[in-house]
Amino acid sequence: QKSKSKFQHAAAPVTLLADFSLLGGIPASYFALQGDFEHKDPSSSDTTATAYQVEVVRGGEDDPRVLDVASFRNSLKNPEMMVARAKEKRDAIDTTAAAIDGLKIGLLYVGPLIGGFTYVETQEIQQSLQNYAVLGGGIGVLLAINNKMGRGVHVPDIPEATNRIIVDFSEGLFRQQDVGFVATSDDPTFAPSRGVMAAVDIQLRNSEQSHPGARKVSNIGPHLHIKNMEVHKSMRRQGVGQALLEKIVDYAKTETDGEALTLEVEAANPAAVNLYKKFGFETRENPNKLSKNLYMIKQI
Repeated sequence: QKSKSKFQHAAAPVTLLADFSLLGGIPASYFALQGDFEHKDPSSSDTTATAYQVEVVRGGEDDPRVLDVASFRNSLKNPEMMVARAKEKRDAIDTTAAAIDGLKIGLLYVGPLIGGFTYVETQEIQQSLQNYAVLGGGIGVLLAINNKMGRGVHVPDIPEATNRIIVDFSEGLFRQQDVGFVATSDDPTFAPSRGVMAAVDIQLRNSEQSHPGARKVSNIGPHLHIKNMEVHKSMRRQGVGQALLEKIVDYAKTETDGEALTLEVEAANPAAVNLYKKFGFETRENPNKLSKNLYMIKQI
């Protein structure tokens, strides 16, 4: 599926992004706001603690964490894995059976429709049969040839796959409309996202410092809106969400003029609601009248 975003790969608009997976490290500037934390599984008798870090993601095309966040949100599948999976799917197809299916589509589905429309328009059976044979048959033959050559499954290249997941999962970070925060772990489970096992975005709104594309909200001063909070299921109930929120507060106080944090959360998600309440958030009337979510705010 092609993206309608301007970041869609044409000549090479996201070449830098395509090379992120080749980078061996992250510039020290990306670690300006980070902390080391330890967590233990309360149900485990093992006294060994696992460390993780919380980092700020500044965003933009030169920040490799933009792709890492997208890979994490893409069910821990990075562009290389997407390409490999598409190749496997393509190679597993019986091309002869696929060619027959393509021919059937033309003769049994497309052709009858074309012939039927032709008859409605002209009331001429001969012309209808001719269009059925030429157009329906022609389309069927083209599909059959395409499938026989193994082109029934599109295999993207790395730049296209990179562009696709960035547009779908971290475009706000790429455009620098948002700032992100991630928690990282050395657990090999998270190797596809280079350690990212939790992520959240914030957007500074109603401020002179806000990005031109940031949303404006009435009846509230400068604030940071929290969105897209996600912690991998294997790392939940271990303080990761709390650590991310604490780092957001530090960032808000030191680098913005934000006076509050806001967020929306589903009322049917009591674990998340309780986390935010424990952190000092209070429910308020949602300025988005169309939303059924709870609107919560915390003064900072």
